[in-house]
Amino acid sequence: MIFLSIFATNIDMFDQDQKSWQEFIASKKFSNVLADPVAKIYLIDKPKGDNSFRAVSVLRKVLGIRKIGFAGTLDPLASGLLIMATGKATRLLDYFHYLPKVYQADILFGHTSETYDLEGELIENKQAKKFSKKELETVLQKFKGKIDQQAPIFSAKKVDGQKLNKLARAGKKVIAPIKKIEIYDLKIKSFSYPNLKLEVKCSAGTYIRSLAHDLGESMGTGAVLSDLRRSSIGDLSTKESLPLEKADKYTLPANSIDIEKIKGFLDQYFCQ
Repeated sequence: MIFLSIFATNIDMFDQDQKSWQEFIASKKFSNVLADPVAKIYLIDKPKGDNSFRAVSVLRKVLGIRKIGFAGTLDPLASGLLIMATGKATRLLDYFHYLPKVYQADILFGHTSETYDLEGELIENKQAKKFSKKELETVLQKFKGKIDQQAPIFSAKKVDGQKLNKLARAGKKVIAPIKKIEIYDLKIKSFSYPNLKLEVKCSAGTYIRSLAHDLGESMGTGAVLSDLRRSSIGDLSTKESLPLEKADKYTLPANSIDIEKIKGFLDQYFCQ
């Protein structure tokens, strides 16, 4: 497996994460992970239409291991990389949350929905005016760097211990939290109004649905996320992943990554 260059990150947060990682690998907890014969990491490519927990069910059935988890939920409408762990390797999953992500996002302008994607009722903005790629590029520059982002109301983000989507569907007034995130790069892959294919390199905690919504507001047309694919977490990518539908007793063991190799990868990030 090839580990590519590491993205830059917020220095203050990095120092905190670095200390946490170094304390963990020096502890007995990490020794216990190394001693666990079923502790492995798997890179799985989740298909669109499945929720992330189906991947857990598939791996449990194939491997006969109960303790399985993943880092970073993907919505059913999204596809792409899931980093999965078995046995005591699940203790490593929290550290993958800190790593930057890369997404391939399809955005539809001239429409809105309360969920910021196609899951909600799609409302057309008949007053929306077509804009050029040059105009779009100018506005995209405003979204690069450290920005404040509000989570979608229909998301699994918790407020006072309760998920926002559960509160919203119950008809309760919801004020979604605002968080500082960082967009490292935005690259237009293709654009023909009203359709945009955008590559997003961002910090952990970024909501691409919110980015699509906010971009639509800035362009004066409204916008929704029409498709999403997570292509990498840190330097681990879908290029090395196994499609979930191909996971079986032969392919899964062949695609497992041992803990020492994963430690080396995380060391590159946290101990650079």
